[in-house]
Order: sequence, then structure tokens, then C-alpha cells
Amino acid sequence: MKKLITLLFLIALSISTAKGLHFLKDGFSVRRIHSLNIYTQENWNSEIEKILAQPFRYVGRGRQCFAFESHDQKYVLKLPRTDIYKTPLWVRSLPLKKTRRALEKRHNDKKQFFLKSLAIARDELKDQTGLITVHLGQSPSREKLTLIDQLNCKHTLILGKTSFILQKKWPLLMQSFSQALENNEIDQAKKILDALTDAIIARSEKGIFNKDPSFLRNYGFDGEKAYSIDIGTFCKKEELDPLQAPQKSIDYSTGPIRDWLAKTSPEMLSYLNEKLASR
Repeated sequence: MKKLITLLFLIALSISTAKGLHFLKDGFSVRRIHSLNIYTQENWNSEIEKILAQPFRYVGRGRQCFAFESHDQKYVLKLPRTDIYKTPLWVRSLPLKKTRRALEKRHNDKKQFFLKSLAIARDELKDQTGLITVHLGQSPSREKLTLIDQLNCKHTLILGKTSFILQKKWPLLMQSFSQALENNEIDQAKKILDALTDAIIARSEKGIFNKDPSFLRNYGFDGEKAYSIDIGTFCKKEELDPLQAPQKSIDYSTGPIRDWLAKTSPEMLSYLNEKLASR
């Protein structure tokens, strides 16, 4: 009986320890960032190789990626959470074929949407996203990538077998905008709002939608221009009239901004409405 109790205690301790580490690491694990198995012949220049040679420290995660900041704090490396596109083994083992296939299709649809969004960012929005390179996981490079997690543990990955997104890093636009409003710096607030709406209009005029309407955390500001930080939510709606798509995209992206300004700064809302009406 004592042996059984001891065994159960050790099992419970093992499970709780594993869950504790998972929590402390914010869910990050090398097992969750497997290659997307898409072959790309990368020809990185010396500047990109120099950027990737420095260690990257964990800063957080979104719905699609884990994010790491470069040692010089100028770049962000995003590693897609590829495990979210895989149907768990226990689900695949169920005898419920219809349910299993529906879930597998859902996971595959999410993966394909993500890949198409990355392609849009790479091919059409590189300047508006600060995108440096997208690598989807299979190339000849044997260089090493060094990651440091929340517990200060170091992980070394083979660059050519790792899916990643490399972008320039900027301060969040919303922090700059809120600070300008708080300091009653109206001209600076207008400048930042102009940069945000200009970025939205430039994207929308290409018929590109951003399914994530959150401007509070997903735009950076370099002092002059606004940049879209999240590049995994872009899409084109082929069913729309190409002449109507730009305005619909603008309305979709500026709607949440209008709602927020209506509560926080009616003056800035009036300014935004005038700017959009005059385009």
C-alpha cells in the first residue's frame, strides 16, 4: 500500500512540476515550433546573417507565434506555433470520422490562411510591416539560432530547419499616441493618427484586409510611419468587387479606432473622420 501511495505521489508531483514549468515558460517549448516543412532556397545576405547570429530572448506570445527580441533590441523573431495546426493523436484515434475530419479540416484551413497571410506580407506589404525575411522551415543553412526562454534557459536550433519570421522592432504606436494625448500634445497625436490611417489606407488600396482589427497592440511607430506588427491576419476577399474592396477594408480597420476614440478623445475622432472623408 505504501508503494502505491508513493507511486501516486510521484506521478502527481511529476504532473504538477511539468504544468508549473509550462506556466513559467508561458507555454513555450521547442516541441511546439516544429518546421512547417516547406522548402525554401534562402540566400540570406551578410546583414541578415549578422542579425540572426545574436541571441534572441523571449518576450511573449500571440495566438499564432512565440516572439523573441534580439540582443540589440532592434529586431523581433517570431516562431510560428505549428502545434496549433495539428490534430491531437487522441482525437485522430477516435472512431468518430465525421468529427475528426471536420477538426482536421479546421486546423488545415487555419494553417493555409496563415501561410497565405505571410505570402501577402512578403510579396505586397514588406515595407509596411518591417518584414526582413520569412523562412518556413526547410533550407540548406546549417547555421545555429540561439533562443533564451523565460527561465533563462538557452535553446539552440538549426536555422535551416526552423520556421521563423524576422521583423524590425518599434515602440508600440498606441503607447506613443496615448502619451501624446496625456501630455496634451495635440499636434503629435494627430501626426501619429495620420501615420496609422495612412498605413491602413495604403494596405486597403491593394485590396488587402486585416482580420485582426486590434490597433491597440498590433501597430508600431518609428516617429514618422506606422507599421503593422502582426502579419498573420492578412487576406484578400476575392468575392468582393475590386473597386469596393479598398473602402470596405478601410471601414473594417478604422471602425474599432472610431469606437475607441469616441470614448477617449472625441476631438481626435472628429479629426479622423475629416481625414477619411477628404480622401
